[in-house]
Amino acid sequence: MKTQVEIKKRWSTDQLITGIELGDWLKLLRMNGFAVAPEYLHRAAWITAWSVGAAALGRLEDARFGRKLAAQEIEPTPLFVLGHWRSGTTHVHNLFGRLPDHTYPTVYQAIFPTSFLSTRNVLPRLTAGLFDETRTYDAVKQGWDEAAEDEIALAKLTGLSPYLSFMFLEHRNVYERYIDFLGASSEERERWKEGLRYFIKKIMLATGGKRVVIKSCPHTARIRLLLEMFPDARFVFIHRNPYQVFSSTLHMRSHTDWENFFQVPDGDWEELRERETLMMGAHIFDRYLEDRRLIPEGNLVELAYTDLVGNEEAHVARIFEQFGLPGWHRSQPVLRRYLDGLKGYKTNKLRITDAQREAVWRDWRHCFEAFGYSQDIAL
Repeated sequence: MKTQVEIKKRWSTDQLITGIELGDWLKLLRMNGFAVAPEYLHRAAWITAWSVGAAALGRLEDARFGRKLAAQEIEPTPLFVLGHWRSGTTHVHNLFGRLPDHTYPTVYQAIFPTSFLSTRNVLPRLTAGLFDETRTYDAVKQGWDEAAEDEIALAKLTGLSPYLSFMFLEHRNVYERYIDFLGASSEERERWKEGLRYFIKKIMLATGGKRVVIKSCPHTARIRLLLEMFPDARFVFIHRNPYQVFSSTLHMRSHTDWENFFQVPDGDWEELRERETLMMGAHIFDRYLEDRRLIPEGNLVELAYTDLVGNEEAHVARIFEQFGLPGWHRSQPVLRRYLDGLKGYKTNKLRITDAQREAVWRDWRHCFEAFGYSQDIAL
């Protein structure tokens, strides 16, 4: 019997799965036994209503853009931003994705991956006031045109994402194998790769063939899979004080988990969330440290968050040079204007208990050692 828990954010409409097509939504529900708690039936109805429109518009978009999409080449290849959640990946995503020769998946594209080409000039204007000015868990700006993780789109396009474990708690272990796909079937791996190709091609079609800068934290554990698709891809990995990463991830999940549940968690959910965060982090760090050697020499840059902040222009210039990226003379003034707009931004001030510090050191010790963080480093 479940322990009673206080339900938070019950009426939130910020579900990551919004925009999935009806057939894919029904398949996802069927795979999870249609196990939606009565407390969240309104949430399922909201998703279903959007899914009907997404399916209809998706078929129209296929008919309109199918040939162009088939002919679209993924050249230049994407630049991938890697790192654990709350390490500074969004900052790096913005630094590179906003430059003139680059682009990134937008929030609108991630929410409506099958219909954004047809609706991009209409629906965003009609729903301009839908978002708060900043994300619920930090002061980062949000809106339809802001950068988004492609994982949100891939969860809808493929049904193969660890993010689905945050929605369907009773089957969350099923989705763990999609962190790195090493335990997935060959059919699942190919389906996921096709979903990523499809999404990247659509973004390039929408932007005249610009290089797409991709940022999804699970990709940090998928280097093998990404190199199968893009052998010459470039990667930027950012790391941060592991204690800060852990406490900030817990803070983020205290918001985003409740926004996405379709099943009510047990009363010990906070303790379980800590264990899951430690497990997923250890999985991602260990996989990255094992597989980074597979990246061709010169195609990987590793950055410390503390080194990057305040020195962004110098680091971006260095990465442009190392990767042989064109157009720095066009990018430099754009980057400076963007950085000027960030002045005054402040990060969250969070705490970590002694027990949590011990657990982070125990489970993420390889991260401490690989990147030179001391066990006694301050939060």
